[in-house]
Parts: sequence; structure tokens; C-alpha cells
Amino acid sequence: MLTAFWLALLSGFAHALWNALAKTPGRERAATLTALILSLVAALVRWATTDNAQLEPRHLPWLVLAGLGEATYVYALGMAYARGDLALTYTVSRATALVFIWPLSLAAFHTVPSWLAGGATLLVTLGIVLTRKPGPGEAHWHLGWTLLTGAAVALYHTGYKGAVGSGASPVLAFVGAISLAVPLLVLVVGRDVRAQVPRLMREPRMLAAGLLCAGSFLLMLEALTTAESGRILGVRNVSVGFALLFAVGLGERLDRRQWLGMLVLFAGVAAFGLEQLY
Repeated sequence: MLTAFWLALLSGFAHALWNALAKTPGRERAATLTALILSLVAALVRWATTDNAQLEPRHLPWLVLAGLGEATYVYALGMAYARGDLALTYTVSRATALVFIWPLSLAAFHTVPSWLAGGATLLVTLGIVLTRKPGPGEAHWHLGWTLLTGAAVALYHTGYKGAVGSGASPVLAFVGAISLAVPLLVLVVGRDVRAQVPRLMREPRMLAAGLLCAGSFLLMLEALTTAESGRILGVRNVSVGFALLFAVGLGERLDRRQWLGMLVLFAGVAAFGLEQLY
């Protein structure tokens, strides 16, 4: 369990960093798609060289669920970043994922949330309320796309947990899900977004984002082999702290109410992380 904790923590850092690298003004939608494509290439190389696992029929429903979740996540994330700032968009989407994950875990795996999870959910809800209504010149986030991003995170976590629980290796689970997500995204993003991808794929910044994206998901999947999806998502979401530091480095500014909301969100995420101890 302790190993799963550290894997989830490292996954969270890598995830926040690749999101910060993908937050490129005017190119957010193409950048998130590019990072996912490059992560698929990296995972395919890993699968071909180190993993002998074979795809089996029992894996397919979970991989489809994870793939649909990934496609929705990357599409919604790109739209959210195009309309909002890194700090609030990232924090709210990751926090709301913690709210969505428990009903999904209950339905799929009969995982019953504790009183601590209930309290953490209330903190997350309060934090979201406090981070809304920015003043002139303050950071902001888009309600619909950011919440959809959070729901998609919970969806792919559930799919991945089901896949590794049914015997799929972490690398196979990631390759299977992303192999479905990438073609779906290429079809729906639009010609203008697709046209930016070849150029972005040659940029060192995006190459790093792609490697970090793959590393983040593979570390998460390793953690999911020994721990519940809700608990891993809770620990992994300490990434909101890393994302805030990256956002400040990018020059984003929050007002006092939003800082208070961020602190409440952090408290909610920390409470979910404490689930790891029980």
C-alpha cells in the first residue's frame, strides 16, 4: 500500500507538469492532443520492448470505458484551458474528479466511501464555490468544460482499475485505452486543431509533455494494481499543489477569495488522500 502511495504521488507530479507544458496560449486544444499522441508512441515502445501481456476479451469492456474517458478528458481539458487559467482549471477539475469517482467505484467495484470521503466531498464542493466569480484581471475557469474534465478523469480511473483488476498489465491497459482515444479525438477536434499537431510534435516542450503524460498514467496504473481507484485518485491529486506553483510561475494571479477556495480544495484533496491510511 505504501508503494502505491509513492507511485501515485510521483504520478501526480508528472501529471501537473505535463499539463503546465501543454498550457500554451492559443494552442491548448492541439497541445493536449499532441501530448496524448506522443504518450501513446512512448507506451507502444515500452509495450513492444518490455511487456509480453496479451489482450484478452475480459479486458475489453474496461479498456473501452477507459478509452472513452481519456478521449472525453483530453477534449474537455483542451476546451477548458482555452477558456480558463491553469491554476483554477486544473485544481477544480482534479477536485471534482474525487467527487465523481466514489459513485462510480461503488457501482463498479462495490467500494463504499467512508465518512472521511463524505467530509472531503463537502470541502471540495465549498472550494469550488469559493473559486468562482473572479474579479477583473483575476484567474478564472469555465464551469461546464472544467466539470466535464473532472467527470472524465473519474471515468477513465474506473476503466483502468477494472482493466488491471481483470488481469491486464498497466502498459497494456494504457496502450489499449489510448489507442481508442486518439482516433476519436482526431476525428472530433476539427481541421484547425489537427493542422497544428505535426508542428507541435517537433517541439522539445511537447516531446517532454508526451513523455511525462505517459509516465504519469503508467505510474498511476501500477498503483491501481494494489489499491482502490478512489484512494489512488485522492493521493494523486496532490498534483493540484504542483499545478499551483507552475501557474504562479506562468504569471497567473488569484484574488483572496480564490486563494481561500484553493486552500479549501487542498484540504478536501488531503482528506481524500488520508483514505490511503484506512
